Amino acid sequence: MNTFNQLKEMDRNVWIRFVGEAINGIAFMMLMPFFALYLKDKVDSLWLVGVVIAIAPVASVFGTMIGGKMADLYGRKPIMVGSMIGNGLVMIGFVFFDTFIAFVILSAFMGFFNSLFHPAASAMVADVTPPEKRTEAFGLLRLGHNVGATVGPLIGASIIVFSKSVIFMIAATSVLLYSLVVALFIYESLPKKGRNEAKLDEGKPDHLPSPFKVLLQDKVLLVFILTGVVISMSFSQTEGMLPLHFDNELRHIPAERNPFPYLMAFNGLLVVLFQFPISSWAGRKKIGSVMMIGAFLFGLGQIAIGILPSIFYEQHASFLSIMLIMLVIYGIYTLGEMLITPVQMTFISNIAPEHLRGTYMGASGLQWILGGAIGPLISGFLLDRSLGNIMFVCLGIGCMIAGGIYVLIDRMVTSARISSNKTEENPSAV
Repeated sequence: MNTFNQLKEMDRNVWIRFVGEAINGIAFMMLMPFFALYLKDKVDSLWLVGVVIAIAPVASVFGTMIGGKMADLYGRKPIMVGSMIGNGLVMIGFVFFDTFIAFVILSAFMGFFNSLFHPAASAMVADVTPPEKRTEAFGLLRLGHNVGATVGPLIGASIIVFSKSVIFMIAATSVLLYSLVVALFIYESLPKKGRNEAKLDEGKPDHLPSPFKVLLQDKVLLVFILTGVVISMSFSQTEGMLPLHFDNELRHIPAERNPFPYLMAFNGLLVVLFQFPISSWAGRKKIGSVMMIGAFLFGLGQIAIGILPSIFYEQHASFLSIMLIMLVIYGIYTLGEMLITPVQMTFISNIAPEHLRGTYMGASGLQWILGGAIGPLISGFLLDRSLGNIMFVCLGIGCMIAGGIYVLIDRMVTSARISSNKTEENPSAV
């Protein structure tokens, strides 16, 4: 009953985004488990596959530079709608072009439009949700995405046998429909105070700082983002390059029985069932402690993903045995993911000034840009040499170290807040 009441209290904008995330989750997760394998058939090496995938986060630097800033100046809604229309057109482009250069260009535009959308969309959630409910709100959106992610990979595994173009067209149609829903039903949430402050300062040379300037000014944010790079590298590998690792290591099972789409579906199912109660629990705990536990479990899953496939091959394990063990491992990995992801967004929301929320969300996206760009390039190089086991183990250890740093960052923020409150209560002490 308590969870039901919490859900009822969510703002309309959050619920509309929840539905949109579910629809897009089905479409994109039909495609993503097979995207790297699709590219593998089109280009000359796995390193070139990594280049195509890495181009998107590199290009998203430009979207991040302007996306959050534009959302703070012109509003969340127009940026969200424009970015989704652009992404829909890019998805259609994948149907009509079939060369490495074309894939690079399309990937670049996809990264740009994605980076425009997320700072504005995340800032909108923070606008309409009180601080104590933000972890639940971001958790609800992850739940929506994973409603789609539960069934999307399984549908994709069926459709990919007949036509890859159909999957791209479904993804494009979904994004364009979502943009229409946002345009018609979501209301603008940029606080009037924030809009007025932005417009009053617009004529000044330094009116709204860029994400890079925000990073230089806010050392806590800078350390947080640098720490998060290893987390984002891990995400980029398990969501994009992991099927290639399985393809390399599990040579004794048929390629069409690659475990990846089934693990992705299981990941989505777990998030659907448990994300909101976990987010509700996490919202009552110290942010640093939750991020540490999440990063540790996430890293533990990465290490197991790195080591186990070669053992399966050496033992000639059956497909059923592989799936049963990997489902347990992916359960641990997913629990870490469910803990850390919404809490990261809550942390950024809480430290951001109200009139700079979009800019802070844009700056926080740099960790995903760096990790998403560096990860595929390194993994493409290593996977070409069948060294995916080393890569995933190193990433897992890095995630565990990041968890300890998160605790220290949270303590820094808490100490600074306590000092600020004492100063406000006793100005004469300054």
